[in-house]
Amino acid sequence: MTRYASLAEQYRAHREAFVLALELGCTIREAERLLRDRARARRRACGTRVPDHATADFETISEQPTSFDDFDCRWMMRE
Repeated sequence: MTRYASLAEQYRAHREAFVLALELGCTIREAERLLRDRARARRRACGTRVPDHATADFETISEQPTSFDDFDCRWMMRE
């Protein structure tokens, strides 16, 4: 049996399972089991997979970084 921190959290979880049960055409208990399995799979995969955006190709920088000598500003520290 799942323990909830508050009655509102219990109602939210039940509503999520109810909406999923309506979408899938199954019982609420089957939807709760599916949600529990999905959450368990997310916890297992946490930190083991590379995020999708990290595998995207990045453009290379064409400009070379400037040196400190290129900055000629009065408000900067002087030697």
